[in-house]
Amino acid sequence: MVDDISKKEVVLTAPANNAVLSFSGITFSWENVESAEKYQLQIATPNFETPQQVVLDTILTKNTFTQQLNIGKYEWRVKAINSAYETAYFKRSFEILNNDDFEKNTVVLVTPANNLTTKIAAQKLSWDAIIGATSYQVQILDENNTLVKDQNIETTLFNFTFDEGKYTWKVRASNGNAETLYTSRSILVDTKAPNTPAPTNPTNASTTTNTSINFQWNRTPISGSSEKDSLYVYTESALTNLNFKDKATSPYNKTLTKGTYYWFVKSFDDAGNQSARSTVFNFTIN
Repeated sequence: MVDDISKKEVVLTAPANNAVLSFSGITFSWENVESAEKYQLQIATPNFETPQQVVLDTILTKNTFTQQLNIGKYEWRVKAINSAYETAYFKRSFEILNNDDFEKNTVVLVTPANNLTTKIAAQKLSWDAIIGATSYQVQILDENNTLVKDQNIETTLFNFTFDEGKYTWKVRASNGNAETLYTSRSILVDTKAPNTPAPTNPTNASTTTNTSINFQWNRTPISGSSEKDSLYVYTESALTNLNFKDKATSPYNKTLTKGTYYWFVKSFDDAGNQSARSTVFNFTIN
């Protein structure tokens, strides 16, 4: 059953209705609607009755969004949506009079995504341009909050190759007289493959009458992103007929039928690295 949200109200928070603003980076926000899965945000100039332009029409899963807009009059509206129902639109008006309060703008970071875990050290840091900005200050700090890079540039793209580790990168804009606050994101760079697991049980070429098999292996973890193991079990030595595979931690129990089995373990991490395949062990259930 999907909750009927069609009669619910989307409570708009900011900007206030008929607000007159002196900055061009507008953060739109509204209260979450219970049972809503996403929201449709639209912005028109000067309004939706006689629009000269719909400057934004986007679907969001969160209840806030920042957009750079030119000086002028606007109307914005939001509706809540789930898989079966949607609310009416709820709207407000505002005007951007000038960009005199430049420091109230917000730098919207684009790539890489926040809290990215990656094995790619060379990254393109990018953000949306702010109207009136003449330069951007980029800072990169390691997990000890030590400044690694401090660069002033005029573009909205900065190429940087990270060393192993966790970092915070942040950007602020300047128009020569005033500066915005920094906007920041985190990134974890892990280029090292996990160690190769070592199978221990059932021992190689062993025989048993017990159909409940207790698979065991060892692996020394390394620092970086989270690591996990996958167990592969085949029914012939060519390793083409997969009986099963599963994400597993040692020890791992599985009930099998009589026959001969071949098994190995590989390890993976959240950055996309993977270990070499372990030694292949075989055992027979009589």
